[in-house]
Amino acid sequence: MNARLLVLLVAGVAALGPIAAHADPLSVFQPKAVRAISVTPAEVKTLQGLPPLEAFGVVRGTRTPGVEEVASAADVRAGTGFAPRLPANVDSSLRKMVRYEVTTRVRTSFTFSAAKAEAWASEHKMKLQPIPAGLDGSTYTATIDPFALVTYGASPRGPRHARKMPRSPFVAVMQAHVPTISSTGAPLETLARWFSTQPGIPPQLAAQVRAIGDPTQTLPIPVRFDKQTAADVTVDGVKGLAIGDETGIGSAIVWMKDGKMYAVGGTLTQSGALAIANDLQ
Repeated sequence: MNARLLVLLVAGVAALGPIAAHADPLSVFQPKAVRAISVTPAEVKTLQGLPPLEAFGVVRGTRTPGVEEVASAADVRAGTGFAPRLPANVDSSLRKMVRYEVTTRVRTSFTFSAAKAEAWASEHKMKLQPIPAGLDGSTYTATIDPFALVTYGASPRGPRHARKMPRSPFVAVMQAHVPTISSTGAPLETLARWFSTQPGIPPQLAAQVRAIGDPTQTLPIPVRFDKQTAADVTVDGVKGLAIGDETGIGSAIVWMKDGKMYAVGGTLTQSGALAIANDLQ
């Protein structure tokens, strides 16, 4: 996991519903739904310019998951601990080329250090908001269990075609246990509130995340509305999110159900992606 990802996730869950503090690790972020938030090009650039998480403490653990190609759905189950739900209505021409992949488990911890944060601010001549009592030394751990990715047709990660040429057809189905964040020491809310008020966090973006409500129940999905569309849909019997490329060459459906996160996408119309998502077995 990239260090910035944990910063953004922590700032993203911001904040603002009550979370109890416990001396022992407590799962405080385990979402059950997804929701789109608008991200402008300027905000993307601003977020990319945020300092590394190491500026505010010590980061340990895995940063980037490994990806292994396996031979079958049975191997996916062995690598993830669950049987993948697969569609029956993928076009036969795509079904001839099927690829199974499994990522490695990612576990990244961040221990906040008031001394490091103050040293970084002094070096960069920036004024941070006061550090809350109890935050120094608190540890936050993000866990992402193995993802399963099954692709029918051409790999979406292959070389891009020439400009304005469409990518070869494909359908991808991703599924995994939902990610979690646990804390030891000050509750996640304390860290999130502090980060969300620091220089460099776009206030409009933070306000959108706060408007979601209970931050432990909903995962914000950033959407570039200058390049993509997003709409709430009913999928697999629950509420989900449909994301489309405004060029018309691709769509994706994202949802959560029974403790798992799902995504279906590819060179599909929104109705086509939704049909495949509703057909997982």
